Amino acid sequence: MLSEQSFFAQLLKVAQVSHHRFGIVLRGEENWQQQLCFAASQMVEGDCFQLGGEAKTYSQQWRSMSKGQQLLGHECHLLVCDLRAEFDANSITSILGTLCGGGLAIFLHSGQPEGNAAQQWLDRALQQLLVIEQGKPLPSLPSMPSCDVTESASFAAQEQAIGLIKKVVTGHRRRPLVLTADRGRGKTSALGIASAQLMLERNIHVVVTSPNIGNVTPLFDHAARLLKGAERSKLKLNWQNSSIQFIAPDEVVRGEFECDLLLVDEAAAIPLPMLQSMVAKFHRTVFSSTIHGYEGCGRGFSLKFQAWLEQHRPGCRFFHMQTPIRWADEDPLEKWQYQTFLLNTDLPASQFSSDAKLELVQLDKLTLLNNPNQLQQCFALLVNAHYQTTPNDLMLLLSDPAIKLFAVFESDVCVACIIAVEEGGLEQELVHNIIAGKRRPKGQLVASSLVTQLASSEPGIASSLRVMRIAVHPEWQRNQVGQLILSQLEQATQYQFLSTSFGVTYELLSFWLRCGYRVVKLGSQRDQASGCYSIIMVKGAQTWIDEAAELFSAQFQFQVTDLYRDIDIDLICGLAQEGNSSVSFAPTLEQRILNNYACGGSSYENVVAVIAARIWRDSMSSERALSIRKCVQQWSWCECAKEFGLAGRKQVEQQLRSELTTLLNR
Repeated sequence: MLSEQSFFAQLLKVAQVSHHRFGIVLRGEENWQQQLCFAASQMVEGDCFQLGGEAKTYSQQWRSMSKGQQLLGHECHLLVCDLRAEFDANSITSILGTLCGGGLAIFLHSGQPEGNAAQQWLDRALQQLLVIEQGKPLPSLPSMPSCDVTESASFAAQEQAIGLIKKVVTGHRRRPLVLTADRGRGKTSALGIASAQLMLERNIHVVVTSPNIGNVTPLFDHAARLLKGAERSKLKLNWQNSSIQFIAPDEVVRGEFECDLLLVDEAAAIPLPMLQSMVAKFHRTVFSSTIHGYEGCGRGFSLKFQAWLEQHRPGCRFFHMQTPIRWADEDPLEKWQYQTFLLNTDLPASQFSSDAKLELVQLDKLTLLNNPNQLQQCFALLVNAHYQTTPNDLMLLLSDPAIKLFAVFESDVCVACIIAVEEGGLEQELVHNIIAGKRRPKGQLVASSLVTQLASSEPGIASSLRVMRIAVHPEWQRNQVGQLILSQLEQATQYQFLSTSFGVTYELLSFWLRCGYRVVKLGSQRDQASGCYSIIMVKGAQTWIDEAAELFSAQFQFQVTDLYRDIDIDLICGLAQEGNSSVSFAPTLEQRILNNYACGGSSYENVVAVIAARIWRDSMSSERALSIRKCVQQWSWCECAKEFGLAGRKQVEQQLRSELTTLLNR
């Protein structure tokens, strides 16, 4: 009979020959668990990483349970995850990507019966791994492959990707490349290798952007390895007359800098309008993204962006890196990870039918636990949508009683779903502390924000439901399904008001306005990753909602010349739908002044207030983009000339008069 240490030794041999990774669950006393972890660390030839628990001497790198993402870009051959006290799904799925083929992941688990649905789900998943319980028979070893797995085939896809990246620079302009892959395929490394090879061949300035600079650490690592003597800092690598520089996504869209090649990593986590702006601004671009992924985005990015690119950049290329590099294909641990966190299911086909009787139903946690197929379908929809759906969302949905899942099934296929969270119902004392700035209770995003903004207890005392995610099957989109299920949600629940909060784009704003939601707050800072302002919208009959909407309109009209002076024109027009100018003039006087200026009389300085009042009142439209920038937002003549490609003030004022003439003749 094998001892535990002999079992580890033979399992490592199987892993090394197959270039696969295996997961082991240790259940028993802590001393026994740690002895086995130490013994395993002596058997592996590479580093050991540890996640959670207290740092042990056998681990070269330790991170607390929620910080696994910090080790992305590093590699290990033994990974110890201590699950006895806490569990973070995002962190686990991230750090598993650091484990190389031929390595082992050890999960330390108490083995005690767990309570909530999330803990039961995890316990059920761990049972699918190789479970070693103290004092009990060992599990069966995986079968030994008939021959060693060669790694040459694994690098073929990466080499092809490198060639395609370099072709973006050496080939015709305006032909972007979209590169997609699951984790472990060498996608980000390919960006770094291609950049270095280009720098060895020519003088070139490469700009790389990503929602998180940590995502592109492997890019800089691989480039530095090939460029001997390169000078490297956190944000830039210089080599001779070439460079690679990291710039945040919002600055890429708005900044001015030298760029021969733009690399956009984890592009699916960046709003589509920003990606479109990058395509328009830069003629040589590569968009790279993880799918099924740990960054929280899926194939929906590929579908939406691909459709737009094919229309606006007919010569674009798409390449998916299928074969893993860090481990062999059909890796057992990767299969377990995708199955456990519902990242391995493609959307089934579902043809839209106008005759379908769609009915939104709530799926409680016991139903989800006992019917994992339903949960899997809903998450397939969410992961495939352009949303930041993460493994932690799955765990929260199963564990947090305030989070609700609603779904619509047609012929046993989930065609739409909503994740929402209950808010409000707060005690008066807590609300007073929120108003005073002393408390900010977790899970009360909208309630707390509106209580603070209005200095009123009503939004906090009232019961409310915040829509966190809404997703519709791609084949059912553009058929008002989203509006329908939000209407059904309102009818099926008894909350005093509904709310939502998201990074606002014109498309999303328009959707929620059509659904009857009203803007009550716009954030004061852009999100560092997306470049979007966060917005709060609500729907209900409470009088304070009218007050909040009026307050927002007044503040937005005032701040659009300062805080929001760089906001997109379409978004300004959308946000101004509920607002009216606080300045008014006698109709005959206003018409006389505007007509005179449009025909070439008077001066801009004498009429700007009248033009702005007219635009605010009834003419906020993207057709008058220059008028909005100049008269409403008070941009300088130089800024307007640069924005609209005009020579100077004379040409700007000519277009301004032309737009005003069109307005007056409307």
